Amino acid sequence: MFLFKKQYVKLLLAAIVAVLLAFFGFYKSPNLPEIKEASAFVPRTEAAKWMSLGYNSAAASLFWIGGIIAYSETMFDGKTFKWLSHLADASTRLDSLFKTPYTFVVAITANSEPDTADYILLRRGIEAFPDDWRLAVSSAFRFANGPGKDYAYAAKIMKPFEGDTSAPEHIRGIARTFELRSMPINIAIAQIIDDCLNPDYKAFQRGLAIKAARVLNNSEIGKIESILSDMAKQKIEPQAAFAELMQMNVIPSNP
Repeated sequence: MFLFKKQYVKLLLAAIVAVLLAFFGFYKSPNLPEIKEASAFVPRTEAAKWMSLGYNSAAASLFWIGGIIAYSETMFDGKTFKWLSHLADASTRLDSLFKTPYTFVVAITANSEPDTADYILLRRGIEAFPDDWRLAVSSAFRFANGPGKDYAYAAKIMKPFEGDTSAPEHIRGIARTFELRSMPINIAIAQIIDDCLNPDYKAFQRGLAIKAARVLNNSEIGKIESILSDMAKQKIEPQAAFAELMQMNVIPSNP
């Protein structure tokens, strides 16, 4: 009996020493960095459809509400939430006419954001709402300024709005800007010179100068406008204007 109790005492002492060592280890160990990630249920987009059990619109709304709740935590708790584009993708796969995810994600995503998780979402939104110029122009700027700098696709997005009187005038001309940025610089400058010589564009020389400045990656808009103005007034030949503008190119080719 005495030996049995003695064994228990040894076990108890060993347990006390282990607990003390554990507490000492926690006390001396450095603090781990806080994981500042908002939590939310994030389904695989491929699984979202069968999880909805046929209630696609309802499930799309629930997925999106969950994402918005998680995203809102970033504003109050200093956390981050990197899955909103993914949840928007899952929601719009279930219901492609659920417009809010498209407009919200494109509004909060910086044009230069390196993560392209939103690209597939925006392409779907453009296809679902081809007449929405607000969604189109926001998406076009994202594709033009994001990874890949897809000016050609941005121009394609905005092309249908060139003759859309419901869109503001400056929006209707954006497709041309993207088209020029998608071209090799020499071709883009030649196009701008042709536009400048067109009597229909006489009142838009300032706008053409701005377009040329963007193509040339040069901020000297006044000087560019002066060259185009002299050419329009036949003070210099188009070939001379072309040569002067090409000399102002800061970067050898369109980015």
